[in-house]
Amino acid sequence: MLPAFDFENDLPLTSILDNIDAGIAIYDEKGNFIFVNAKLIQWRNTPRQEYLKKNIHDFVNYLDVCVFDLVCERKERVCRLQYYKSYPVDSGPPRIRMVTGTPIFDDHGNIRYVICVLQDVKEFEDQVHELIAQTPMLSIKDAESAEDFDIIGKSPIMSQLMKIAENVAQLDSTVMLTGESGVGKEVFAHYIHEHSKRHGKRMVTVNCAAFPENLIESELFGYERGSFTGASSSGKTGLVEAADGGTLFMDEINSLPLSVQGKLLRVLEEKSVQRIGSIKPRNVDFRLICATNEDLARLVEQGRFREDLFYRIHVIPLRIPPLRERKDDINPLCLHFLQYFCEKYRLRKAFSDEVIRQMQNYSWPGNVRELRNFVERMVVMTPSTSEIIWSIPEGLLFNKEEPKPVQTPVYEGGRSKTLSKEVIETALSLCGNHRGRTAEYLGISRRYLQYKIKEYHIDSRCRYD
Repeated sequence: MLPAFDFENDLPLTSILDNIDAGIAIYDEKGNFIFVNAKLIQWRNTPRQEYLKKNIHDFVNYLDVCVFDLVCERKERVCRLQYYKSYPVDSGPPRIRMVTGTPIFDDHGNIRYVICVLQDVKEFEDQVHELIAQTPMLSIKDAESAEDFDIIGKSPIMSQLMKIAENVAQLDSTVMLTGESGVGKEVFAHYIHEHSKRHGKRMVTVNCAAFPENLIESELFGYERGSFTGASSSGKTGLVEAADGGTLFMDEINSLPLSVQGKLLRVLEEKSVQRIGSIKPRNVDFRLICATNEDLARLVEQGRFREDLFYRIHVIPLRIPPLRERKDDINPLCLHFLQYFCEKYRLRKAFSDEVIRQMQNYSWPGNVRELRNFVERMVVMTPSTSEIIWSIPEGLLFNKEEPKPVQTPVYEGGRSKTLSKEVIETALSLCGNHRGRTAEYLGISRRYLQYKIKEYHIDSRCRYD
């Protein structure tokens, strides 16, 4: 026989439950409140004695799901995300909390009590972010942008790149990531680091274009106290030294001044770093990953990048293709960012088929970064009461015009002169694998295009309309 709860006379138990940093509510079999702890009282700003006069169904207009009812219906523990509004005044957007309801049965198998534990999702996220910021090993990663370090893609080329990156991660060789701005080079750098033997150590990110030329040397290599005017009295540990044992990711390495390139080369060759103002080198052990959106070989020819450093870091090159070359990734990325921003802003949104189609046909010159920003704008610009995003505002996508046909003839006398396999594949990608538009773009007939596709064994999976 289960005893009745008597919290008024069991002060130690009440004190324990009041000091738990989560809401706790206990109901009888009819849904009447028989106990609420201090956290729940704080949320609703309702005195405990007022709670004990109420039933859970008095609040159903403020909840999107009643976990108590689900527990009684299923007679088992139930965990749900629950949207809830303020009570008694409905003000502000709804919040989200995780509610776990657990039944307690009597000797005959009937529910006697239901205990619900409620955790506000936003409060929990804030606590996690604060703890991450206080943990040196984790603070290198920005908790707010953790979703940026997921590789989202189902296209064949991305699947192949992920396999290569995972294999490369097991080595300590330098990786050179190339690709247009916004394709996700930093995401791949984190992916390689997380799959390497150094994943338990820091990954230090250096954006070489973000530092003024007169500061980047001291930021990279550090300095001893009193080394120069304005130097910290305690000296400074450089970013290279901070990456000891882990991974150093140098983004936009093409922006590194020539005066610093030589010192970086010596660090890589000797596995040691010498702070400014010091005569004693310090041993460092790190894995180097570089990224650039420029052709380093061309910069070498122009005298803007050291040839010896180029060959030292150009060990394993990985090219990240632009989004227009991997159309199959647009939809997964769109849905990923949509879910992220809906959770961030506590909203419920979905894209219509027409909006999805327009995004599929857009070339995304800003690549994944542009797509991410576009999804965020669409989520926050549409009214909060509209759950379906039906259309894209005029001017939000900037290059809606169709690709222009090539200006020079690609064949003469009925035979191709410059229509290589690479030209056809690029044209197909630009035209969204539409054979009719691709033929028009190339200035040839669709029949001749189909002949060349067959000749080159191009698996285009094209549309025929």
